[in-house]
Amino acid sequence: MKKVALTLALMLTTTLTFAQDAPAPATTFAGSTDAYYKYDFSNIDNSYTSFTNSHNSFELGMASIEASHKMGKASVFVDLGFGKRAAQFTYNDDATTFMIKQLNFTYEFSDKFKVIGGSFGTHLGYELVDAVDNKNYSMSYAFTYGPFFNTGVKAQYTSGKYSFMAGITNPTDFKSTIEAGSAQKTFIGQIAYAGDTGSAYFNVTSGSSNPSSDENKTQFDFVGSKKISDKFSLGFNGTYAMTNNDNDSSLDGEWFALVGYANYAVKQTVSLAYRLEYFDAKNATPGVGILAGSSVIGNTLSLNYKVGNLTIIPEIRVDLSSEDLFMDSNSSPSSSNAYVLLGTTYSF
Repeated sequence: MKKVALTLALMLTTTLTFAQDAPAPATTFAGSTDAYYKYDFSNIDNSYTSFTNSHNSFELGMASIEASHKMGKASVFVDLGFGKRAAQFTYNDDATTFMIKQLNFTYEFSDKFKVIGGSFGTHLGYELVDAVDNKNYSMSYAFTYGPFFNTGVKAQYTSGKYSFMAGITNPTDFKSTIEAGSAQKTFIGQIAYAGDTGSAYFNVTSGSSNPSSDENKTQFDFVGSKKISDKFSLGFNGTYAMTNNDNDSSLDGEWFALVGYANYAVKQTVSLAYRLEYFDAKNATPGVGILAGSSVIGNTLSLNYKVGNLTIIPEIRVDLSSEDLFMDSNSSPSSSNAYVLLGTTYSF
């Protein structure tokens, strides 16, 4: 913790000194925190998705501190995370409570074309790692088994409402090829449309996903959103992943997920969010763990109650599987599971 405090102190000192030396824009700081209580009706932790792996326990999620600075055509963005959620997100890094989630540099050659280098969150999927950015507190299966981040370089061209991105990175979810044990590269790309009332993103990633077993993964992903009215909006994420092994074709596999999101604002401070997901891993490799050979339907209903920057999220979730993946309260295999949780987020 002394090292963490010293690092933050140096960041603040450097920022203040720089601001005094030149009339540049000041460094912008932001952040968020989250915590939750979860009760699983099976009396054990029965969840197979990210960040809510507990039962009958009050849990701290993550504290995030973000800093950004821009001068001329160049800018930098730093995103630090503290806590279990950050450690699970950067699971290939050394296990600590102080993690670099994102750190990247941007150079804008023009108002349309820019290059970004460093570590950045994945462009795939509808949901984001920071709880404050999602309407549902728990995560989808599509998020859990999709990529989390990439480390490398990407270029983006924007023209009006359309944008195009392409890049090359280290193996997915690795900040270093030394940690990955492989110098293989992953290719990423995106074609996007962002309108006034809707958006659409077609994403792709292809490359090394598990260098130790010579596994390669290609994933195609579509994300769309539409604002129906001032109170009602819809979202959709469809994703398909196929894996192949360089040495053993019997380990080849595929999985896909279809996820729908609906959000209704009862009033300015109260909204309801519903997520319906179908995750099919019937032909998947062991990389999806216990879900391999099965499919799951996830139902999540969340209420968002805002008090200033604080959001309180009561949530109920019911998952139904084609196989007996879960355990019931009698410790017997079951094809269903349900739990309730109370999440809180705060942004600053």
